[in-house]
Amino acid sequence: MKTNIYALSLTAVIALSAVSCSDDFLADKRPYGSYGPEQAYYDQASVNLRLNYIYQKSLPNHKSFSNTGDNYYPDLWPVGGNDFLSTHTDEFTGYGTWSEPGKVWDNTNIHRFFFYGINESPWKKIRECTDVIVRVNNTEGIILTDLQKQQVTGQAMFFRASRYFRLWKRFGGLPIVNTIQSTLSSDADKLKLARTSSDSTFRFMMEDLRYAGEHLPARWEEEANDWGRITSGAAYALAGYIANYYASPVFNRADEQDRWLTAYELNSLALAKLQEGNFGLAYTDTPGKNAEGWAKIWSNIYGGEQNRSEAVFFAVCNNLGGDPTDQLYNNWEQAVRPKNAMGSATLCPTAEMVDLFPMADGKRPTEVGKYTYDKQLFFLNRDPRFYRTFAFPGTQWKFSGSMTQPDQCPYASGTDYELQNYAWYSSPEEFNDSVQTGYFSDLMGSGGQSIYVRKKSQDYAVAGTPLYVYDDENGFSINAQPAIYMRYTEVLLNFAEAACGAGKLDEAWDALVKIRQRVGYEGDCGLDPAIRGDRAKMFDAILYERQVELAYEGKRFDDCHRWMLFDGGVGQTDISPELALTAWSGNTCTYLGVRPLNQQLLHKLEMVIDPNIYTGGKTPESDPFGATVAVLEKPKALTLTEDFCTVAPETEDGEVTYNNANVKALAQFYQRNLVRKDVATMTNETSAYPTWPATCYFLGLSTGDQENNPGVVQEIGWQSLYGGMGLYNPVSKNPVTVNP
Repeated sequence: MKTNIYALSLTAVIALSAVSCSDDFLADKRPYGSYGPEQAYYDQASVNLRLNYIYQKSLPNHKSFSNTGDNYYPDLWPVGGNDFLSTHTDEFTGYGTWSEPGKVWDNTNIHRFFFYGINESPWKKIRECTDVIVRVNNTEGIILTDLQKQQVTGQAMFFRASRYFRLWKRFGGLPIVNTIQSTLSSDADKLKLARTSSDSTFRFMMEDLRYAGEHLPARWEEEANDWGRITSGAAYALAGYIANYYASPVFNRADEQDRWLTAYELNSLALAKLQEGNFGLAYTDTPGKNAEGWAKIWSNIYGGEQNRSEAVFFAVCNNLGGDPTDQLYNNWEQAVRPKNAMGSATLCPTAEMVDLFPMADGKRPTEVGKYTYDKQLFFLNRDPRFYRTFAFPGTQWKFSGSMTQPDQCPYASGTDYELQNYAWYSSPEEFNDSVQTGYFSDLMGSGGQSIYVRKKSQDYAVAGTPLYVYDDENGFSINAQPAIYMRYTEVLLNFAEAACGAGKLDEAWDALVKIRQRVGYEGDCGLDPAIRGDRAKMFDAILYERQVELAYEGKRFDDCHRWMLFDGGVGQTDISPELALTAWSGNTCTYLGVRPLNQQLLHKLEMVIDPNIYTGGKTPESDPFGATVAVLEKPKALTLTEDFCTVAPETEDGEVTYNNANVKALAQFYQRNLVRKDVATMTNETSAYPTWPATCYFLGLSTGDQENNPGVVQEIGWQSLYGGMGLYNPVSKNPVTVNP
């Protein structure tokens, strides 16, 4: 009979509909299988098995996954890939799913973030955490000291809060479940808990994270066994970030100052605890050339000087091989490397991201400074982090490994690998087609691109001994590089934002200066001193620094969401007057002085051989650098240790002076042979702008979600399954939580 019973949910929001002649089947639904709590919670070893399962299911995502459809679980921690949410930002080309022009979203077609299957439901994971919290503290005869109980409880509370956070920021207030609920069919109605306010859910998360911060160590003593476990600093860091979210415009329409003060307190605690555990800005003493030290953060997780670590919250990976269940491979290196190195090349950055990075004096390309930005020679005079964030034509990108397939890679050894990826077209007419893409040299073909994400890559010239095991069949897929979700620099940026919100602008300034000094800036680090007296400009400077420093780390979507950067929040009053922004100038984009994402088209940057110099067939044999055609000679590949700065001419008819001869040679190759083409990637027939819906700042419950628990009130602006529009206001401290 057990094999025919409908799989029951163990969550607060799912209605139990199965009927059974016996309750014996419920033993199969326990998170510890056929064992009872007395066996699962007996001693430290057994408890750790339960706790490690929660880690396994709750750490940052390090695997490749689908960003659409039923195979994508949207509450995974993002780590920088082109996932379902990140594709809505300006980091990646094209439309995000919710931003497609003309698409109308309602409760019948919106994606199911609230509940999407029993086995991977966030509510099931929440129950797992609560089970540990309750059982560890209440199971009779358990062989744990009080300290051990507190540390286990703190870790489980961290993950419970993290699960709530990922639902809360999408929906607002949630049902609060802090007990182990019954799994009896007869108790189904008791499981249909009502939503609470967003404020109540926020306070519940803070209680969990404060407990974790107070009871977990600043750094675990037995790092050989415990490296990667949650620390007190990580707990306070997540609390601080959630508090920043609650103080941001998406929740804080009236800019209530007490929220910023809470965020300031928590982020201050986070920094203090992290410093106590020897976490901090890594490689401040050895920045290297062009942020070479900064580039090591993701491959040398212990940091550099004095064993200081940048990684605050991350997933430990391995390259062991063997049993698939033991394989914890980080997919990042495989995702960023080009196809002619047997990578997947699945991440395509936008031309807009390339163009927004600061200049070498710290000024934005649109600001007046020491350097003038040249979009054709985009690699000159840039912020040191630029050279470690993007890979561009004419540079080395070495790796450890040998190639045995010369028809796929023109280099026999990874230590010889160069990125010589130049596009060409079959005709000038094809080149002039705004949506047409070119064909690429070095056997990259139609799958090539000019700009790659280099961020977090294990460049052999920088990282030394790799954490991947390379072969020319699987490429870089067997990779033990840790998957970092939160690092110390982000916590420092979180602190800067909270300090700005709380009116402590000098402290925010000091944090920005520290971050830029680490990569080689001096003095004011190119920052405008005027921001020290202007809260709006300081917020803008912090968000800009986040966009640069945290590029391709999975942070941009949340920043765009919580600051309502898709449309500035102007569509909120059309949903309901209760959602209006009464602060922030009524438009966050106006307040910050930025252009809404809904008014930006995104492009793929291509460096193309000038059609006046060469056009040819789209075949490897037509490669203008190849032996058959031999029209051009590849430029000398740069190592990225060169000085990329130039000196402007003293007179109008003078020539630019280069500080490095090899950089000059590459620049002249670009000028003489290449033209830049920004390929339109948001065509949708009419090249329409993206249209992020105002209703998607807070998602509505899908039809399936409402059917699972009719007691959860639908969001304002979304149709209810039971007639009429939703009544739940996510920004109210006293929302409607009971359906009429």
